[in-house]
Amino acid sequence: MGATLYPPPAQGVETINSGFTIADTTQFSLGSFSARRFNGVVSFLVVVGTLKTISAGSTAPYNLPDVVIGTLPSGWRPPVTQTAIFSTGYADGEADVRADGTVIIRTTNTYSIRNATDGSGGVADNITVSSTFVQ
Repeated sequence: MGATLYPPPAQGVETINSGFTIADTTQFSLGSFSARRFNGVVSFLVVVGTLKTISAGSTAPYNLPDVVIGTLPSGWRPPVTQTAIFSTGYADGEADVRADGTVIIRTTNTYSIRNATDGSGGVADNITVSSTFVQ
């Protein structure tokens, strides 16, 4: 009777908070990055600042062009493309996290992603992307 159906975890929780690479430093700046792995399940959160407005268009259908924001560090990437969510607190939508580590924002709820000099009088949008996947 000493056998168990579920073995104990092979290793403890791993965490990192560096290694995310911004794709275009004229368009984005890295605010923060953190990732956690436990038993092959990875979750991450990355926050990037917007340095250039990404327009959703002026007529319907309102949507963003696919834009690479950056790349996850090696060893922290999904085996196949995964869907993630992103939000600025105003604009939100879907992102892809690809097996090569690239994180691409793809859709929006009709709102553009703004920077501080877009004439809105506001501050730059911070894009928060999060996802969880099994490696």
